[in-house]
Amino acid sequence: MRSNVPPSFAEDLGLTSITGITSITSDSKELPTAPAFPVRTMPEGSRRLIEEAAGAIGCPPEFVALPMLSVLASAIGNSRVLRLKGGWEEGAAIYGAIIADPGEKKTPALKVALEPAKKAQAALKQSYQRSEDEHKRELREYEVDKKDAAKAGEPAPPPPQEPTMERTLVEDTTVERLAGIQAENPRGVVVIRDELSGWARAMDQYKQGGRGADRQFWLSAWSNSYVSVDRKSQPHPLIVTRPFVSLFGAIQPGVLPELGDGREDGLLDRFLFAYPEAELSGWTDAEISEDAESAYASLYGKLRSLYMPRDEYGDPEPVRIHLSPGAKEVLKDVINQLREEMYAPGFPSRLKGPWSKLEAYFARLILILATARAADSYAGVAERVEQGDVLAAVALLDYFKGHARRVYVGLHGQDPDAYLAADVAEFLKERGGVFDGQPAELHNQLKSDYKPERVSELTKQLKAIAARTPGLDFEAGERWDKELQNKRRFVRVSLRNAGNAGNAGNAKPSEARERRNGER
Repeated sequence: MRSNVPPSFAEDLGLTSITGITSITSDSKELPTAPAFPVRTMPEGSRRLIEEAAGAIGCPPEFVALPMLSVLASAIGNSRVLRLKGGWEEGAAIYGAIIADPGEKKTPALKVALEPAKKAQAALKQSYQRSEDEHKRELREYEVDKKDAAKAGEPAPPPPQEPTMERTLVEDTTVERLAGIQAENPRGVVVIRDELSGWARAMDQYKQGGRGADRQFWLSAWSNSYVSVDRKSQPHPLIVTRPFVSLFGAIQPGVLPELGDGREDGLLDRFLFAYPEAELSGWTDAEISEDAESAYASLYGKLRSLYMPRDEYGDPEPVRIHLSPGAKEVLKDVINQLREEMYAPGFPSRLKGPWSKLEAYFARLILILATARAADSYAGVAERVEQGDVLAAVALLDYFKGHARRVYVGLHGQDPDAYLAADVAEFLKERGGVFDGQPAELHNQLKSDYKPERVSELTKQLKAIAARTPGLDFEAGERWDKELQNKRRFVRVSLRNAGNAGNAGNAKPSEARERRNGER
């Protein structure tokens, strides 16, 4: 497929490949290489703080940047959506998770990213306290007015409405309470959990058999889908027409399986993971400047102050952000290539879940970057997605793809079938995309460390691989051999699209490096 990414844009952003394919080693116990976080792709108002905080704290930049994405997404909330086409719109919600051992400086990095939301919450609390004092005064007046009305034989006046405290962030709460907070804060909130393992364990802990609707709430909230939560204290369910929750937390590698809880419900696939290599850190004289903190706080404030329209029922009616023609062409190209990767021989089947969610995340990252750029620019800049926003999102997408591979290899190990399929794809590409011959010939000619020793087992294994790989066709059986005048067994293996087949994501490190060098 022709790429619509202009080389100059890609070079400026540090991109070496539009697909960002990350190499996977042949050792099933060894994790794929962790891609470096592309700081230059983040909103301009946050870049300096990411770099300074990482240097001052002694942590990878993504420890600051990933929670920043969740925080900035919550500031946008339900005020904006990206319209990709009729029937497909994406909000800005991000579920982010840092994977690291204890002592890796996750907490101080999170504190930096959360600071604007905490300060905004403090201001909202102060405003609420003033409203509460006013409400108490109104209640006293109401009691007097009610007595006067009773003496006069008149109906009592309506009581004053109790104020609610607007929220920017939530830390430890139940789904029932979070639904209530959502109803009171239609713009949305960011939920912070220092330990996501505790968040996962707490789900449905009060439900009979531990199988309630908590996980379903988080699945629906990720896509801004209607949720209804029943509460014991209320006769009617609490309905949130358009929930908006950004979520961020950290988890240790050893307890990562608890996040999935052994269920194939897609919750794990909804996370953007950062799983960097551990860094050696010690004392540094580096500090975070006030200018860097101020720029990030200003960006957060501008996003939070974006107008959020409402419909006739009082529910959010987000402003729809559109793509420029050039931006749409690049977006279409990237989404098509995501699908090609999923269908290519050698693509690990366990990655199809997160890859399918990356389509939505690609749009969400674009929305955050474009909205932040417009908000941080001079007055009058149109809120429209430009080509540079999409290209920056490509770099972030590549980063998260690489780290998703690390996470799923850490959880499940490598899949030998994926390596065999990748080797078969390379073998077929060298032959014009097709092999047609005897099973023994295929076994002898195919060079792979993952092929079985017996010819019949290879045939059986390839048949199973082809059945779940849209990009690979397989036939086997008997046919008449004119020269020998008898029937002979045959196999025919072919790439459905020989020009784009194969999967560099399962290449050996040296091969992947050669490809990347060739793409520069």
